Amino acid sequence: MIYTLVPLGNPGTKYERTRHNIARILVKMIKDELESVSSLELFVPVTFMNESGKDVSRYLRYNEGRQVIVMYDDKDLPYGTFRISHDRGDGGHNGLKSIIEYLGKKDFTRIRIGIAPADTDGKEKIPPHGEEVQDYVLGKVTDGEENTIKEISPKVLEAIKAIVADGYQKAMEKFNGK
Repeated sequence: MIYTLVPLGNPGTKYERTRHNIARILVKMIKDELESVSSLELFVPVTFMNESGKDVSRYLRYNEGRQVIVMYDDKDLPYGTFRISHDRGDGGHNGLKSIIEYLGKKDFTRIRIGIAPADTDGKEKIPPHGEEVQDYVLGKVTDGEENTIKEISPKVLEAIKAIVADGYQKAMEKFNGK
């Protein structure tokens, strides 16, 4: 079985270092290690986030039988955490919504990377909602936030390897409780 890791994000230098592109930032950090994982390939859509489904469905049309792992930002998870899920709705994420619409199914694995802000004292703040969401997710990643992502990148790599080796259920059991 071949797995395809799809890190969502927006193309271009304008969006390169935004929280909405956190999956792509993380993948860059572990790219060399990902390339050594047998039965795993990387596919980075060239469309904007909200149109991700177009590229993913086109890719899968020419690469049938792939198991998809979509990695993306989640404004409702604390910054620097991640969760594995499978066969769920879009959770209000437009990139994921696009993929579900184009594929006509939601039966695929997700790795959600938390980008919810923390207060200055380190306590979790209420995630942005409504009109503030766009400004927050399209805001630039700070050096501190990038360091946090760097710290979790080995665990995310380990989770990807676990999904490929043992399936999403065992990976969820191992990583979602931490």
